[in-house]
Amino acid sequence: MQGNLQQRGPSSWRIRVFVGRDEAGKKRYLERTVRGTKREAQRVMARLVTEVDEGRHVAAASTRFGEVLDRWLEIKATVVEPTTLASYRWIAKTYVAPALGSLPLDKIRALDLDRLYARLRAGGSGTGGELSPRTVRLCHTVVSQTLDQARRWGLVARNVAADATVPKSRKGEIVPPSVDTLRHLLVTAVAVDAEFALYLRVLAATGCRRSEVLALRWTDVELATGELRIRRALAIVDSKVIEKDTKTHQARRIAIDPATLAALETHRLQLEERAQHLGIVLGSESLLFSSDDYRQKPWRPDVVTNRFIRLCRKAGVSGVRLHDLRHFVATNLGAAGTPIATISARLGHRDVATTLNVYSHSLPAADRSAATALGELLD
Repeated sequence: MQGNLQQRGPSSWRIRVFVGRDEAGKKRYLERTVRGTKREAQRVMARLVTEVDEGRHVAAASTRFGEVLDRWLEIKATVVEPTTLASYRWIAKTYVAPALGSLPLDKIRALDLDRLYARLRAGGSGTGGELSPRTVRLCHTVVSQTLDQARRWGLVARNVAADATVPKSRKGEIVPPSVDTLRHLLVTAVAVDAEFALYLRVLAATGCRRSEVLALRWTDVELATGELRIRRALAIVDSKVIEKDTKTHQARRIAIDPATLAALETHRLQLEERAQHLGIVLGSESLLFSSDDYRQKPWRPDVVTNRFIRLCRKAGVSGVRLHDLRHFVATNLGAAGTPIATISARLGHRDVATTLNVYSHSLPAADRSAATALGELLD
């Protein structure tokens, strides 16, 4: 930020420093008149420029944080996934807007954000219960990106959220279910609901995401080659189930084992027999897992998770989440010495680096092989 110094008289100087634009887009300036020498006026101007850079003089005195937050959400609606947008909107409505929405932009300080995040962690959000570090970090993302948008619009000189203290992400060690535990869960599931048991088997046999398997249609099953085509996923937006691209926006093929393939073939025959009995014709686009006879109504991802929780209770299993079946695949493939690139492709990660970042401490076989290879070179 630079200022403009203009002499008005023998010992009079006018200082103008640009501070941004108002809501109408009109340029706003900080102006001061200084009496004294030019050197003294330059010192005053330098101080004002510093203050503007620090956000202490902005064109946002009449602009509330909530106004910019709403406009930021409108922009995000055009560039992010529907599920991401829904998450942003929920965080904004539930936590951010009640705390910051009425504040003028120029009155928000990093200290205010630190206090807000600490209050949310301690359960002072007014919504019941303390928030996890992950949720508080998401609140910070909404706040920071909103303030950064205000900065780009010239409403604030800097983004004070950059100086806020955010809860750190702490990675716990991934402990997937054991083979015996998973087998016990599958046996219990068969006794309760054979179709749900097959869904769980597909998850455990492929490493796919919950939502990817829910979106599978019979056109995605290659019985001849023993492969699944993962092309889409399900998500819940505004309480409705929608179909969307996979998380990485990339389709992939996954080989499945003979036993799982046979179970899918049996499932298909049973569905066709039931459809014939009801006088229904199942199309090739019918869903593998559905809650209606026409096989067009998918299971809801949240309902599936709740069903798994109930299954674990019935089986007497604790500490296992549905997502842990994905961890089961990654860690057991790693323990078997499967190349990391193969594991990454099977999981549908964007790149190998993502897989290593999540599972490096859970893949001892590769590290043991590396140690053995190096030892052989030295002997």
